[in-house]
Amino acid sequence: MFDIGSIGAGASLLMEWHLFGMLLLGLLFGIVTGAIPGFSTPLAISVMLPLTFPMSPLVAIVFLTAVYAGGNFGASISAILLNIPGSPQAIMTGLEGYPMTQKGRAYEALGTSVAASATGNLVGSFFLILVMPLIVLLALKFGPPEMFLVGVLGLTIIASLDKSFLKAMIAGMFGVLISTTGMSSTGAIRGTFGYFELMDGISIIPALIGLIGFSELFYMLQKSHVTEKADGDMNVPGSALSQLLRGFRTAFAYPAALLRSCGLGVIIGALPGAGATISSVVSYNEAKRASATPEEFGKGAPEGLISAEAANNASEGGALALMLALGIPGGLATAVLIGALMLQGLIPGPRLFMEQPDLVYGVMLAQFVTSICLMGMGLLVSFWAAKIVRIPTQVLIPVISIFSIAGTYAVHLLMFDVVLMAIFAALGILLRRFDYPLIAVVLGIVLGPILDAELLRTYQTFGRIDLWIFLARPVSLVLLSLLGFSLVTTIIRVLRDRGRATP
Repeated sequence: MFDIGSIGAGASLLMEWHLFGMLLLGLLFGIVTGAIPGFSTPLAISVMLPLTFPMSPLVAIVFLTAVYAGGNFGASISAILLNIPGSPQAIMTGLEGYPMTQKGRAYEALGTSVAASATGNLVGSFFLILVMPLIVLLALKFGPPEMFLVGVLGLTIIASLDKSFLKAMIAGMFGVLISTTGMSSTGAIRGTFGYFELMDGISIIPALIGLIGFSELFYMLQKSHVTEKADGDMNVPGSALSQLLRGFRTAFAYPAALLRSCGLGVIIGALPGAGATISSVVSYNEAKRASATPEEFGKGAPEGLISAEAANNASEGGALALMLALGIPGGLATAVLIGALMLQGLIPGPRLFMEQPDLVYGVMLAQFVTSICLMGMGLLVSFWAAKIVRIPTQVLIPVISIFSIAGTYAVHLLMFDVVLMAIFAALGILLRRFDYPLIAVVLGIVLGPILDAELLRTYQTFGRIDLWIFLARPVSLVLLSLLGFSLVTTIIRVLRDRGRATP
């Protein structure tokens, strides 16, 4: 399983000061761009891709994977401070981080996010080297039926997102319905109304920024600052650092949630097409189910923040393992990284391990260094980023609006996306007015394409859709058991809450 000589050769390749400098530069760029609404991690990697042409293969890949790691954490900054996720993987982060900011605990939330992100990245790096062959074998056992069940499992969290079970399910199913827009795998065109821009479906970035971001800015107009309720010591000199460090320590006060989320992140990250968003959704759901105080989730529970951030960063290790071992992208970011490898004349897959094992292990070992640097860089950026909550909203709102519009436009370089964002913003304001959970709509949009595509592939593979297809496959059977357990606990919770509400 291990080649000690190759590991040593890979480690020796990292002993160059300019490689460490490029790693820090990539990490900083990833964090900053990740915090900009709409500037997703795949986009950040794509922007930096031309700069890697003259670099050596190892420096180029280490630089881009550092952008990848920084972007995964950076997306949490805007989610925590402004309730505007920088990327889809930070959806669940904002669910807990923003309420903490509103309570004057912004520094603490950011410190917790840094610790959970760095730990997730570190555990993902550890698994990347130690159990990569096992991860790859597990990923190969996930066919269309299993991926469909993973999507359904993620969908079960919608029921627990709001005090009203009915409103949560309506919002979630509405999101799934929206996600069916565009051309299906069979060539059928659905709900485009003649707009060719919708042929590829509803882009998640305009929907995310419009529904959550711009609707939040609308309600922010009624306040002079992001948070009217300070923590008392927010304005005391030196208190910011102490709050950051207190939040950093908080992440390790929940070891079970932290380790469970890291494990889920690595496994789900290794599944083709799943990615960091699904990892954070499933991890958050499991953390809430296992928590002794599930009623605190959605109100600023550190446990929920830890589970989301640890999982979406740990998924990087699983995604890189799948990419390097089989040449299969776990998501958009790793798809761009495959392109970067090919530009360097390298083809990811088993032959890469045989022909250049020192390069592969060098990339793997660099992830440990990235994880450690993320702690320091994350705390540094968070220290200054948290000051944004002190800026008056009359200044903050126009600046955020410009960045959001620019980020939305940059995805496809189409003004149509900006118009789409405005439509979703109006929809978000309307849904907030009637107390429908916006997160449920976004999750429906994210999970809908997975459910749609994998169910169709299941039918194309087996010629039918019935329960026996899932029961006859061991992995599907395990996922069905988890799904049944999830549904039973959800029904019990709904009945218990209804009983409490009855006089």
